[in-house]
Amino acid sequence: MSDTFTTIKPEVPTKPVSDPVLIHKPLISQEDMDSVRDALASTFVSGDGPACRQFEKELQEFLGIRHALFMNSCTSALDLAFRAKRFKPGSEVIVPNFTYTSTALGPLINQLNVRLADVNPDNGNLDPTKLRKYINPNTVAVVAVDYAGNPAEMDQIQEIAKESNLYLVHDTAQSIGAKYKGQYTGHQADASTFSFHGTKNMTTGEGGALVTNDDDLAAAVKIMREKGTDKYSFLTDNITRGFYEYKDIGGSYVQSNINGALGVTQLRKLTEMNNRRREIAHRYLRELGDIDAIDFLRVTENAEPNWHLFGILVPPGQKYLIMDRLRERGIMANVHYTPLHRNEYYKHLGTDEQFPGSMSFFNRLLRIPIYPVLTDAEQTRVIESVHAVLNSI
Repeated sequence: MSDTFTTIKPEVPTKPVSDPVLIHKPLISQEDMDSVRDALASTFVSGDGPACRQFEKELQEFLGIRHALFMNSCTSALDLAFRAKRFKPGSEVIVPNFTYTSTALGPLINQLNVRLADVNPDNGNLDPTKLRKYINPNTVAVVAVDYAGNPAEMDQIQEIAKESNLYLVHDTAQSIGAKYKGQYTGHQADASTFSFHGTKNMTTGEGGALVTNDDDLAAAVKIMREKGTDKYSFLTDNITRGFYEYKDIGGSYVQSNINGALGVTQLRKLTEMNNRRREIAHRYLRELGDIDAIDFLRVTENAEPNWHLFGILVPPGQKYLIMDRLRERGIMANVHYTPLHRNEYYKHLGTDEQFPGSMSFFNRLLRIPIYPVLTDAEQTRVIESVHAVLNSI
């Protein structure tokens, strides 16, 4: 199947649908609402409260990691992952070209330069076979991204980072609960960063976490996320009486105790929610697998994705036509990221021809609905609609 790098303009759907199958919907239970209510009733609603500490403790235990630091977003976690290292301004960080802007913002906010790297055309993750060519004497770090909750090929990426003495950051925003070689994501890099945004497999509304097994990195981030103060130690260890010190530069990245309370209950049912996603994904794989015109995203060898997203790879040049026809039938399919180099802020960093994997993936990718509260009947509508649309073009 040939690829085209031509931008195809989407059609305009003819009419709205009264009962659409949404692309995403969070599972919010009575337990979640009770937990938030209890946090409000406690009157401790500011940052880094008891529920936040409980969430961090349970997240550490769930992942089997030494440190889990809850904050207001994955974007903040990526910022602090680089701020804590104090790399020389102008140093270079390798970032996958197919990702959300936050992956690149972490280095950029810290006065580092970004070098975009191509991705696999069949799953959107960093292509390790091309990684070495992006490394130069000015390179200090590389970021890997788990697109759609499918872990990147971390063994190969780790090996290349180690041989060049590069700091490795794992953008695990989408992969909470996914496993690579039997171990949860969060263990495969110097620092890993999760998102708990409202669209993720578990949510705190807005929120994120930096996790690491590096004690020194965790100690630095604890100070930087709380305005450069040692308030974390003050609250935990009662080292001082009545005041805490201003130790470093930092920002206000702690999360409200209300959000921490939601995190506790969401995390406790994460495995159940991910199992439901897996059931839906496997049904899609079975019942859409006979459509010759589409392919599925390749799952990384020895990985267990959390099925954060479900993508289909459609014929290039027909993506928007297929999307709009699905939407006319009430299936809110959508495209996802545009490659970074195609966005105004990053367009100086490359051309379509420099990123053939990214462009091939982008030109074919459509997302269809997947989430724990997607009913069997709604799944059937998705499956029947995909068959009908693909058979009609």
